[in-house]
Amino acid sequence: MNRPQTIESPLMGVLLAASVLYGFFSPNMLETIWSGFALWLTLRLFWWQRVPGVLLFALVTPFIEAHGVILEANNYGLTLNQVYPGTGVDTFWASSIGYVAVLLGFYWGSRGAFRALPKGDQLVEAAGKLSFYRIFIAVILAQFIVQLTQQVIPYGSSLRQVETYISGVSLAVTLTLTCHHFIRQERTWLFFAYFAYFLISSFYSYFSSWKTPITMLIVASMITAIEFKGRQIFRQAPVIAGGVLLVFVWQTVKGEYREFLSQGERSQAIRVSQTEALSKFSELATDALQQDTLLSDQLVGATYKRVGYTEYFAAAVGKVPLDIPHENGKLFMQSAEFALIPRIINPNKGVKDDKAKVERYTDFYFGTNSFSSFSLGHYCEAYIDWGPFWMHLHLFIYGLFGALLVRLTLQRTSGLNDLIKWGILFAVLSGWGTFQQDMVTVLGRTVWGTLCHLVLFMPVYKQLNRLCNR
Repeated sequence: MNRPQTIESPLMGVLLAASVLYGFFSPNMLETIWSGFALWLTLRLFWWQRVPGVLLFALVTPFIEAHGVILEANNYGLTLNQVYPGTGVDTFWASSIGYVAVLLGFYWGSRGAFRALPKGDQLVEAAGKLSFYRIFIAVILAQFIVQLTQQVIPYGSSLRQVETYISGVSLAVTLTLTCHHFIRQERTWLFFAYFAYFLISSFYSYFSSWKTPITMLIVASMITAIEFKGRQIFRQAPVIAGGVLLVFVWQTVKGEYREFLSQGERSQAIRVSQTEALSKFSELATDALQQDTLLSDQLVGATYKRVGYTEYFAAAVGKVPLDIPHENGKLFMQSAEFALIPRIINPNKGVKDDKAKVERYTDFYFGTNSFSSFSLGHYCEAYIDWGPFWMHLHLFIYGLFGALLVRLTLQRTSGLNDLIKWGILFAVLSGWGTFQQDMVTVLGRTVWGTLCHLVLFMPVYKQLNRLCNR
């Protein structure tokens, strides 16, 4: 099998040994050691030399969401069953083994496609065929199309999802630009000036869209990760530290900021201009930093809950099957029907209500508040459908589904520049690599998003490919 060479370093072994040692002194010894092994396995299988970290990021994200509860419990010196009484341990193992099932399904299903992955000297050659200025123009054009779509399609329209998929074109081209910069190191001042704008403007969002530019920097910079050494970690430290700081700032201000964006309405519509929104966010963020409340116990606890997404899962384990029997696939079929049958064919399918699903399968009740979003997460839904054993087969198949997305993307983009291929793959997998999103969202974003990117938008990508060539 010909695949990208795995990054080898004694430091990876040291980190694995450190996680084992840490586990022996933690209140959750076995779970902590297992988490370290699962992370090591993920890095071992998907951290490759001279390859953008698209596939790795698609797996590290759900790893963090599924295992974040370990950091929370160990930080407070609690066992998992003390964090979530009676269900913490069971929930952790269901989540973690489910994650490994996804990982192995994805790896096994993708093996044959590794030969077609552009890597190493191929990427250097591909970058040499592209013009930085031309890619930059393509990025501006793609963002203009996104802005135009936002103006044309009103909030609440049945076509609003089209905007999400069109924005994926902008993401694909922007990642191409970022990878090109890390390979060629051209026009550094212009690149970082643009990225500063990209990051700042991303705060004009109801959700944490600022994670996208941070993610792109990390994913693209992995092209230069030839070895796993302390120096490599040091280079990533500013981006990672900045991302962590933004997590705490966002957790502090998001409630008040979202209320300002919607002007007090119980909806997720933005009712203010970008200038007003960014000014308000700057004001709130400055106040949060000056008040030195970012590391308060309440905020740190809320951040743990947000990063590790097992709270609703643990509540569902306590209620299913004790109070509600397993659904035997009913939940998945309902999600698939809602996500895949267009409203024009089924106008009576209703409105997606994550809150109602959470309230049914957990002991959480939110009243009439629709100001925030809630989700059980599709791992939890697999447990509700099949129970703690058969859910892992379900998630293994989900891993195979991700591998199918990789194969389809490589086949459909065979005539495009290798850097643009990685950009499109990033857009396609962005909806797949998650633990916390419910199956309606996952299926909708992956199936319809893949159809858009690999069929509907392919003429656009071909034109952008011609535009970006030197």
